[in-house]
Amino acid sequence: DVLLAEAGSLYPALQRLEMQGLITAKWEMSENNRRVRHYRLTAAGRAKLSSSISRWEEFVRAIGAILQPAEAEE
Repeated sequence: DVLLAEAGSLYPALQRLEMQGLITAKWEMSENNRRVRHYRLTAAGRAKLSSSISRWEEFVRAIGAILQPAEAEE
């Protein structure tokens, strides 16, 4: 319940990532004979994810230093 993605937000985001070359998508048949779309990160997507994780971790450290300055100095 912390992060909820609505279909109206999720699928346009996936389409943007695909248009940017960060993911690929292909239709396949599921085990129960339904068409499903599978997404996979591309090499560019993995590089972008790694960069985003690094920036996120830097952001978290900065916020931590603001919220708990004494612990940041140790």
